[in-house]
Amino acid sequence: MNIRTSLALACAFAVAAAGAFGCANYRLGTTLPKHLKTIYIPTFKNQTTEPAIESKITSAVRRDFQRDGNLRVVDSEAEADIRLKATLLAYDVESLLYERNSPNTTRRYKARLVCLLDAEEVATGKKIVTRQVTGETTFPAAGDTVTARRNALNDVARSLSREVVDAVIGAW
Repeated sequence: MNIRTSLALACAFAVAAAGAFGCANYRLGTTLPKHLKTIYIPTFKNQTTEPAIESKITSAVRRDFQRDGNLRVVDSEAEADIRLKATLLAYDVESLLYERNSPNTTRRYKARLVCLLDAEEVATGKKIVTRQVTGETTFPAAGDTVTARRNALNDVARSLSREVVDAVIGAW
């Protein structure tokens, strides 16, 4: 065997070894323990000053868990492996960008919703995750601010729901 063939074989072996070791901890699909298959999501508690947002946020989180597919959303705690409790702590809208020639006129707003999560195994009471997550969006200050603020809540709900799903699924 000449040096060129030996070098080619050594390189091929090194690439194969790097690939094998690099993928040693990779797992296709969920990393959830096999016994955790269902989740119960009661309506979130609302401690914000924004009325009735808990239903919209809870619905968005349920939809995202269904879309994710790692956990099946169930209608009662008795059917669930995981119970997710959440409290909406703050919803605020602040000016983000002002008109260049009119510093008191807002061009763009930022909406932010803060939520405290508490997920635990129903059977054992073992904490899976306790954590604060935030959903955010920006929106233009065009037209009716009240309507823009209401529409921004839809985007904030989507942003927050993705964070909630990631926090629970990513806890493993």
